[in-house]
Amino acid sequence: MEILIAPLLQGHAESRRTMSLAPTHTTPRGQVVLQPTYFTCSLFVDPVREDIDHLIRVYVERYTRSPLPQPFGLFKDIWNNYGWTWLHFKVFDARSRDTFLKVTMQLFLERSAESEFPLARAAALLGLYTFFVTQPSTSAPPLHALAHLPMTIDMYQSLLKLPDVLETDFLRPLRPHIIYILWALQKAQFFHILPPSNLYPLSPRELPRENFISSIADGATKKKGRPSRHDKVKKSKDAVVALDKLHMPVTTHILLSHPPSTTRNNYRAKKSELLEKLEPDYPYVTTEELGRAALERANLGVVSRLQKIDEEAAAKGMEIGGEGGERTGLRRVERAADELGKIGSLGGRGGLLGLLEGAGIGQT
Repeated sequence: MEILIAPLLQGHAESRRTMSLAPTHTTPRGQVVLQPTYFTCSLFVDPVREDIDHLIRVYVERYTRSPLPQPFGLFKDIWNNYGWTWLHFKVFDARSRDTFLKVTMQLFLERSAESEFPLARAAALLGLYTFFVTQPSTSAPPLHALAHLPMTIDMYQSLLKLPDVLETDFLRPLRPHIIYILWALQKAQFFHILPPSNLYPLSPRELPRENFISSIADGATKKKGRPSRHDKVKKSKDAVVALDKLHMPVTTHILLSHPPSTTRNNYRAKKSELLEKLEPDYPYVTTEELGRAALERANLGVVSRLQKIDEEAAAKGMEIGGEGGERTGLRRVERAADELGKIGSLGGRGGLLGLLEGAGIGQT
């Protein structure tokens, strides 16, 4: 038996020695890809909104200071200096990139609504056009490019009327650029027209669609190791309290807890209409004009009433509106009122009417 088995074992060993290459896997390594839902959540939408707002504010400030502004050249200079040229290289996966492009363009588009000031609307349209035409087309590997942007028909009609509101001497240099941009986008069949906005045809319906909430409260540190008996009891009590709150009757109106974007846009539209009637020649107005005088009286009256309320609250040991830092409280209201008449500032045209746009923030 040993004589018969030995040659077999010897042959098997020789066959193992004749293998020249070790087995290797052929599956490539997995790549980290941002999912499309990231670009519709607050982690992406909120910072991009702030960046677009900053871009528009810088453009408005530079435009108002230029004696002979070159509108598009000025915008291109700001675009390049603040690094917007590199935004297209944020994501390369085609599926995620499509959502990234749509959301970014929608955020530019929302700032060109009729509720915005004409100069801000024009700056937003310049940003939308620049972001669209600078999509890489000759990269290797090729990057996905967006050819059409969904848009409600009322927003489309509003864009077509934008050149008509740029008739003042201050805004007239922008008019030929806006007319050309609208013509170029129409020629490229960029606009994908949808039903009116009151039917909510866009997907997602509003941005951000998902809101990120940290699982750990600010300032709280998670203990290491197993939870103690005291921690378990406290966690149980907190869970019971949270459960009781779910069954309590709602005392806050639904519109206060979830303010609709339509109401905000309606407010902005009415405010823009009011300011146009009070100061149709803005920024070429003087303090002696009736519209400016009415705005100054209104701002002064509101500030005086709030100062009186703050004094009465302080006498009782209370503080009003101080929990939000410089974004809330009497000091911000006073700064916003002081901005009235200062060209280039967010409250320059309406004072307190510019609080929604950020008037009174970031100044000392």
